[in-house]
Amino acid sequence: HLLQSVKTRVIKNNLNPVWNESLMLSIPESIPPLKIIVYDKDSFKNDDFMGEAEIDIQPLVSAAKAYEKSSINESMQLGKWVASGDNTLVKDGIISLEEGKVRQEISLRLQHVERGVLEIELECVPLTQ
Repeated sequence: HLLQSVKTRVIKNNLNPVWNESLMLSIPESIPPLKIIVYDKDSFKNDDFMGEAEIDIQPLVSAAKAYEKSSINESMQLGKWVASGDNTLVKDGIISLEEGKVRQEISLRLQHVERGVLEIELECVPLTQ
């Protein structure tokens, strides 16, 4: 399968960066975890590794497929990725239907680093849109 990668823009001089930008990936038939790697950009030496995270997007994709042809207009919770000792979630990752879009808000601890939390919102959109 084809490995896809996208990069955010660089945010300078900020220990709590907020990107507030949308990045798009197409999802293959066999759904791999979404892997996120965070770096601190340095001008004069190699960029510093700041942690990484893996997100299981299978439940989000399943919910999106189930509600793809739905005509439900009100917001509702479809499911969740439950925070536990077996994963790095800070709180449950709620999957919801809002304005006809299936979204999941995820807050998880970065791995292989002393500390750090990544907050991300995922949205699954059919290619027909």
